[in-house]
Order: sequence, then C-alpha cells, then structure tokens
Amino acid sequence: MTASVDGLEAILKRMELLKQSSKVAVMRSAIRGGLNAIGKQMKAEVDPQVKLGRKAVKSRFKKGKLEITAKVGFGVGKKSKKTKVLNRKGNRKGGVGIAENNIHWWVTGTKQRFTGTGKGRAKRGNRPKPVMDRGAMPAMQPGLARIAYAKARGEVKAEMIKRGALQLEKEVKKLQKVK
Repeated sequence: MTASVDGLEAILKRMELLKQSSKVAVMRSAIRGGLNAIGKQMKAEVDPQVKLGRKAVKSRFKKGKLEITAKVGFGVGKKSKKTKVLNRKGNRKGGVGIAENNIHWWVTGTKQRFTGTGKGRAKRGNRPKPVMDRGAMPAMQPGLARIAYAKARGEVKAEMIKRGALQLEKEVKKLQKVK
C-alpha cells in the first residue's frame, strides 16, 4: 500500500531550489562583508593630506553563473557623473589638488606627464604646438591596498563569518516558512 502526502513534491522541489540559492546567498553576503572591512581599512590608511580621496574607495560585486567577481579599491564601482571641468587656462593658482577623481596619482604616482594638444608632433614637417611638461609625481603611498588588506585580515575573516552566519540564519528561516 502506498500513501501520498499532498504538497510533498512541491516542498521537496522548493527545498532543492533553496539549497542552491542559499549557498550563493550566504557566499555573496560573506564576500560583501569582507569587501566592506577592507574598504574601511583603506579609507583609514589614506593620508590625512588627501582625505577627499577617501570617497574614491568603493567596491564592485558581480555574480555570474559560474563565478563571483569582487573588487575593492580606488576608482572601483559605479562612476558618478563627471562634473564640468572649468577652463583653467590663465589660472595662476595651484593645481587641481588630490580628490576622488585623481587619488590614484597620490597612491601609485605618475610617469612624465605633458598637457596640451601636441597635434603637430606626429606629423613631420609641422612645427609642434606648445606642450606643457607637468613632470612626474612620485608614489606617496605605494602598496596602500596591500597594506590595508594585511592590517584588516583578521577583521575581514571575522566579518565574513558574521555576515555569512546571519545570512544562513535567514535562509533557515525561509526553509521553515515553506508551506
């Protein structure tokens, strides 16, 4: 004699779906927790001289079918709308300063830079237009991201465990609510 329980198949199917999605949700939550911890440490490590550059520390998280890609750093994440750049020609005040749009100069430095059109340089026979030599900027905080991660390593693990456990509790509650 066989007995059937109404809705058992639906419950089993739902549990199977929740298993896979639960794994992904827990991993996603744990990784985001780790990214946030690293980002906070990076902001703390930025030199007080360029504290406007702290706004540039953002993260990006992308979940694909086979892999999860996560990044944290300067210039990572959604870009804000560019503000209109004023014409600085003839401005005798200093440079533009270090802020979120050019904090990477401060951290990694620059090679020799030139500004101006310089359209005539490529063509032979034409006299080149004046090009301003801006010089090179040395790296002021080389390896900032690596140092921040090293300092935040313990906090990253703790945050990942905490966020993963919270998400796991949510997923268990969802399983208990199956009707």
